[in-house]
Formats: sequence, C-alpha cells, structure tokens
Amino acid sequence: MKQSVSSCTRPLRRLCVRSRGRFHTSSRRLSSFQYKWNVHRSSKTKRDINFALAGGILLAASYIFLTKNKLFLDSSRSLTSDGATLISQQRSLSGTAVTSGPYDKSNLKQMLTDEEVDRRLRAFEESYTLKNGRGVSRYDVCQLPSNNPIEDARAEKVIQVPIEDSHGKDGKSESYWYFWSVFDGHGGWNTSQKLSKELTNAIIKELANSAYKITHDDLHLIPSSGTIDRAIKNGFVQFDHKMVIENVQEFFATEQKDKSAAMKFLLPALSGSCALMSFYDTHTKNLKVAVSGDSRALLGSVNDKGVWTVKCLSIDQTGRNPSEVTRLRKEHPDEPNVVRNGRILGSLEPTRAMGDGKYKWGPELQQQLGNMFFGGKPLKKLKSAPYVTAEPVVTTQEIHPEKHDFLVLGSDGLYEMLSNEDIVALVVKWMENKNMIKIKRPLLGSLFSKNDDSKLPKVIDVSDPAAKAEKKPFRQFNKKNSKEYLLEDENVATHLIRNALSNGGYSEYVKLLLSISSPVSRRYRDDLTATVVFFSDEDSEISGETQASVEINPDATRGGLDQKLKSKI
Repeated sequence: MKQSVSSCTRPLRRLCVRSRGRFHTSSRRLSSFQYKWNVHRSSKTKRDINFALAGGILLAASYIFLTKNKLFLDSSRSLTSDGATLISQQRSLSGTAVTSGPYDKSNLKQMLTDEEVDRRLRAFEESYTLKNGRGVSRYDVCQLPSNNPIEDARAEKVIQVPIEDSHGKDGKSESYWYFWSVFDGHGGWNTSQKLSKELTNAIIKELANSAYKITHDDLHLIPSSGTIDRAIKNGFVQFDHKMVIENVQEFFATEQKDKSAAMKFLLPALSGSCALMSFYDTHTKNLKVAVSGDSRALLGSVNDKGVWTVKCLSIDQTGRNPSEVTRLRKEHPDEPNVVRNGRILGSLEPTRAMGDGKYKWGPELQQQLGNMFFGGKPLKKLKSAPYVTAEPVVTTQEIHPEKHDFLVLGSDGLYEMLSNEDIVALVVKWMENKNMIKIKRPLLGSLFSKNDDSKLPKVIDVSDPAAKAEKKPFRQFNKKNSKEYLLEDENVATHLIRNALSNGGYSEYVKLLLSISSPVSRRYRDDLTATVVFFSDEDSEISGETQASVEINPDATRGGLDQKLKSKI
C-alpha cells in the first residue's frame, strides 16, 4: 500500500527540523518588554520551522519520485548455491575467517513493511555458542549495509594451542586463542575484504613465530605482554607493507601491465580500511585490542557496588586525537597543514589505517600509476609521505567473567548513533530479558520507581580520559520523553543495530532509515557492524572435557530461516 507524501515525511520532519526554541504566548504576568521579546522570538521560530518543513517535504517528494523511477537501487546479500557464499563458515577449531560476499539487487518502491524491516535487519546476523570453550560462552555478530557494496567487513576465528604449563597435567595444558575483528573500509571495499580474509592468519603466524616460542615437545611458551604487543604490531605493519609497497613492485615486474593485473595488485592498496582486532588468550585471561583507525572496542562489566560500567579499550586514531596530531606534526615539521580540520591534509580522517596508498606513496609513483590506469592526480599538498601508518595502538585488559564481562566491537557507524554508555546499557537490558543475568535493584528504588523496566540501566564510564574525549554520537533525543529502547531480537548485535537506528526506541525511525536505498542512505547512516562477545568462567579441564565445540544458535542466525546453518560446526 502506497503512502502519502505527508505520512512518509512525518518521521523525516523530525530528522530535518531542529527546534530553536519553544513557542511563547502572552501572559498578564509578563512585563511589556518580555512580551515583545517573546512575540519576536515566536514569529522567528515559526518562520524557521516553516522553512525547515518545506525543505523536508521537498526532500521527501524528490526521494519518492526518484525511487518510483528506479533511479536508485537498493541491495541485499543472500547465500548463493554456486559457491559464491555470503560467508565462509568455520568448519573446525583451526578456523576460517568469516567474510562478506556478493549482493543481489532489488528496487525500492515504497516504505518497507515491518516484516521487510526485520528481514533486512536480520539478513546478516550470526550467533555461536561455545561448549567447553574455556573462557567464552557465546558471540553474536551482525552487519547492515548502507554503501553498495558494503565497505565494512569482519572476521572471527578460534584455534586450540598446546602450551607449556607447570601447573598443568604432565607440565602441559591447552589454551584457546580467540580473534574477533571489524574492518571499516573507506574509498571502496577492496581493502576491508582483503583484511577479513587474510589478516587474522598473518597475525597468528607472527604470534607463533616471534612471541609464543615452541619447545622441543611442540609446546608453546607463554611470552610477556610486551612481546605479544610487538608481534601484533609487526603483523599489522608487515601485512600493510606487502599490500601497499611490495604488491606495487610486483605489479611493475609483471610482463603484462593490463587493467586486470592492476586491479589484482593495486585495488586493496588504493582504497583503505580501519582495522580493529581483539585477541583473547584463555590461559592468561588477557584480552588484547589493536586498533588502526576509529573503530571502537568496549568492555561492559559490573563493579563492586553492583553498578554497570563501560570501559573503552581503544582510542580513536584520527585527526581529532591530540596525541596523533602531535605525532604527525613532529614527523612533518615543515607542513603546518599536515592535519587540518581534524583530517590528514584536510582530507582523510583516520591517522592510522591499512591501505590508503595515496597517503603512503610518493608523488612520482602516484603520478605514474595515475597516467597508466587510474587517471588520478597526487594530492596537491603531498610533500613527505607516508602520512598514515598501519601500526596499531595495542591495549591489554584482564577479563573477569565473574563480573559478567562482555566485549562490544563496532565500526564507527555504530558509535555515530549510540554512546558508549547506551551500547552497554542496551546489551545489559537484552541480557536481562534473556535471563542471562538478574539485575539487583535497591529495595527502596523498586518501591518508589514505577517504570524501571521502561528505562535503560545506569552505566558509568570508567574509560581513560583520552577515550572519553572521542567524538560523540549525533543521535539527539530527549530521554525524558523517549521510549529509550526496542527489545525484539534474539541476536544481541542485531539488537544494537536496530536501536542505533531507532533514535531512542521509535520503530518508525528504523523503518524510515531502512527504506532509504543506496546511495541516498549514506547521507543518513554509515555501514553498521557489531560483534558482542560474552565471556565465561567455565573450565573444560575441570569438567573433564578438553575439546571445545562451536554450535550455531539458529534462532539468532538469520532468524533461524536458513536450515543449512542449523548443523554443528
């Protein structure tokens, strides 16, 4: 059923109109001066709102006209049967990186129905339960594209590692390495897709070769925390060097320098991607978070007073980060505009990223590549490349499962819409609804508060001050009048994405934002990726089990509609 322009634009008006004041009426108690001033401000406000409403109606009318004439195409991914699958599922504990795949195109002609909204939100959700996983009980992932194709990618992997342990049986034990990653691409999808397929294995190789040394009994020694950090950083830098420098050299060494060869060797280097990788060692219970760019990792936890807290485990590496600005100005002392308006050379926002050859190659090489294939010109203010580094900042956090610790990884599209506190509060509300935890409320509070269940729980930010200074979400709503949240999903990552679109718990906002097709949708939201990990204090050695198993949660994986995903991994 087609909707009228006015009904379609009702939620849009709320997005377009920014209230600049409230209407005021005359009152006998007001002085003459106050009365005149309020009338003046009221008329000005009415005029501003009329202009805003007119603009909103024109925008909606243009949108409906364009979609009816099929000028914009919407896209969604599906699991194909010819091997070009949406994901590459993990079939053993040695693991395979999970990556995203092709798209099927469809036209958007009208507002989505509730069923279509659910289908689109849940199209790429996956959920896994780990039995005897020694430290992890479950993790959920979900993605929502805005770009076509999506520029976000993600990867997960778990491997079993024999280690030397003086407290273990026969001086040895088993540890599990968990990797969860989010890659937020920019300038195309090529870099993020390559990272999702190859970077985890490169880091595992570096850890095994330079950090976790192997004894004559084929056991791995537990290294120091600093040694692990250096191995992760080296893995990032070496992978990026091969992708951006060595691949270009290999391209020029090929006999046939055609466009096919250029795409193979150069496209991952021409586009770029932020990289966020977490590494959890169940033996030490240490969680490492490595970030190049502005994707973000959060730790939700309960403190000694029973209050939920959020700790940011990463700091956005952008031109707004004071330490990054200082570093760049020191590296490029003769370039006052190396960081301008919070961006590298006034253009690129991340100061650390994978790929982005334009900010790592010299002007001569860029001119040569531009003349051969790509027609682009070097940046005008390019003087002393490289400006962007792939080396990540690595932090370490000890995990305490008894405090209900959980990890949230997300691309910046998620954090543009939700604050750190909101994200943890939404996960806690979801956990309570699924009976994973029981919220302990003060007796007096429960007596005097009638609407506890309608509000999100209080969350305190205990992050480093530098992390608290990160960019704030642009979602603006009045919490006093807001529903605050939606609670409809079995998958907690899908739950976060739905609420990120809801503007504080309003389903009509979700429907509107999902109904806007690519590329217009990119004006209102970015690609969204979320991964949520629940830690556990389960010990497989105590239970007598030594082999972990990974099982798919069918109800939280594409709505349980795909029967192929209901079997054990």
